[in-house]
Amino acid sequence: MTRKTFRELVERNDKARAEGAAMPQARERQRRATCPPALTGGESPARLRSGAKVDWLTVTWLPEPDECLPRQVHDFLVEVLGDVQGLDAPGMLGYESGVRYFIALDDGKSHHVARLDFGGNHHKGRARLDLSGSACSKVRDWLAVHTWIGQQFDYTLTRVDLAVDCLNGEFDVEDARDWYLAGEFNAGGRMPRHSTPGDWFDPKYGRTLEVGRRENGKMLRAYEKGRQLGDPQSPWTRFEVEIRNKDRDIPLDVLIRCNEHFVGAYRCLERVLDAAAERIRTHQAEGEIALENLVIHSRQAYGRLVHTLRASLTADEVITCLSLPGVPKRLEKASLGGFQVAASPSAYLSERTRP
Repeated sequence: MTRKTFRELVERNDKARAEGAAMPQARERQRRATCPPALTGGESPARLRSGAKVDWLTVTWLPEPDECLPRQVHDFLVEVLGDVQGLDAPGMLGYESGVRYFIALDDGKSHHVARLDFGGNHHKGRARLDLSGSACSKVRDWLAVHTWIGQQFDYTLTRVDLAVDCLNGEFDVEDARDWYLAGEFNAGGRMPRHSTPGDWFDPKYGRTLEVGRRENGKMLRAYEKGRQLGDPQSPWTRFEVEIRNKDRDIPLDVLIRCNEHFVGAYRCLERVLDAAAERIRTHQAEGEIALENLVIHSRQAYGRLVHTLRASLTADEVITCLSLPGVPKRLEKASLGGFQVAASPSAYLSERTRP
């Protein structure tokens, strides 16, 4: 769906809802419009007092070869979740073995909350632990989770979801729509793609606006959670940021500084929470900066040498003479595709690196 099509769809939807149930929402949106904008630095009365929370967590690490991994993870889950029972299961995603963990509900039924996968050579001996949204809601102490993960060797957070609940409709899907149409999800000069699951013509069933793509490592979902749970009049809206380790390192502190990282995902979310934005820099951005600095230093140190060699050698011969195989260490983690340009170096070098 193109931006134009999306705009036409929501305009038709707005017109259809101009009377009746839409009027209270219109009055509420007009009231919020009179509040000081969150981006001015002042505290807006419209911001939520409640904060963001972790709604999903996936972590991998390299366990000790001789440790009883299922028992270790079971003890950890008991500490942070309470009474947890494990059940052996086949491994998933290329792992050899697995364990599913359950919590007993009041009605005697068991509810799945976490999963451990480990073993085999496909992942070079690493283990993987998933904490579902229901598990995250039952965590007693996120600092204990932070500490336990930090004690694991070579740990990597591969997915973290941060959620903010607007139980009384303080912000809603239409706010997210307006922010998108106003270009406020812009990141680095590019507007992320969007999709609109749900019923946008009859919103009593619940609408969703997704901004970004999961495969790119960051996505926002704004959805009418109360209506999706069956209450057609519910104002409950959830804003959920999904962060994956695609071209980025997710810091462990995201588990205990949820507000800052939620706000840092997209600038328009500064309207929702009063927190200092903490942005996770991608490897591609780091690589572009590192490459530019390397070019500056190389030019200063060897620019005259290259100029002298070009007097007697062709450009290809100069490159062959000075090149070594491999990638500089400071660029190893970077996404080289971000600055490998087939045309001219001027496409990615700033003015200060040019003659």
